[in-house]
Amino acid sequence: MSLEPAVTVLMAVYNGERHLEESIGSVFAQTFEDFELLVVNDGSTDATTQILARQADSRLRVLQNERNLGLTRSLNRGLAESRGQYVARQDADDISEPERLERQAAFLGESPDTIFVASAYVRIRDDGSVVAVRSVPLDTTGIRWRLLFLNAFAHSSLMFRKEAAVRFGGFREDFAFAQDYDLWSQFAFAGNVAALPDPLVRYREAEGSMTATIAADADDVDRISRANMRRLGLAGARVADRIDREAAWHLLLAGTRELTLPHAAATARDILVLERVFARCEGLPAGIRLRRRAALLFHLTRALTRIAARAARLRD
Repeated sequence: MSLEPAVTVLMAVYNGERHLEESIGSVFAQTFEDFELLVVNDGSTDATTQILARQADSRLRVLQNERNLGLTRSLNRGLAESRGQYVARQDADDISEPERLERQAAFLGESPDTIFVASAYVRIRDDGSVVAVRSVPLDTTGIRWRLLFLNAFAHSSLMFRKEAAVRFGGFREDFAFAQDYDLWSQFAFAGNVAALPDPLVRYREAEGSMTATIAADADDVDRISRANMRRLGLAGARVADRIDREAAWHLLLAGTRELTLPHAAATARDILVLERVFARCEGLPAGIRLRRRAALLFHLTRALTRIAARAARLRD
């Protein structure tokens, strides 16, 4: 490992003995070799310390927190100590495919104006069995649109420029778990971002894992979502104050079983307002903007048609 590797793989772990060795092994198995694996051991009380101590690869560096500081503060400590030009996030229960670092580092090297590159990912259970393959938006416009409602990516799928993270002040410590959604949003609304269509990470949703706990902090997710809407200007701010974000997200995916017809219709109107503001702010060519609007209207119309039919059956 050089003193200044191209990539720092940043991992924070707290009592991660169950999957830590497998996760670390996936990093050491990368086809790209110019990296360091920087692990912040956040006061673990299980066998995590022993697992880290027996790793023989010289590319591993371990920072030991004397007490548990939490994920966000641990990530910021690691970010400050990282040596790479690029930082790739990985949680201690996730797995990187062998070509992940090579492909993402090459993309950033060829795209100097791109702040981060993510990828599609495979959701896996605690035992490693596959739940689903998750596609993600690939260009800046699609990523920004998704971030208006929800985090677009698995945390472990991102590689970003360290200088950009430093410029933005790192992960905001008032977010205990949604710190990734917040930072990716700041990146995306400040410059160009991208994602690769192939799944380069296996994302484990295990009970009690550091990644799974984000689901417990829905208030932070909601706060970040509405902040992103307000980034679109006055019209976006007006919608952000009243839109039912969860309903909007379900509508966007045409999954509206839980919504009443009036509720769905009102949410659809808000989404269309937001989409129009979004399109104007993005300054897209007319053809692209029309295609995006047509796709959105198709999903909304299909969802509302199903709700109307269901309501009619209930009345009968």
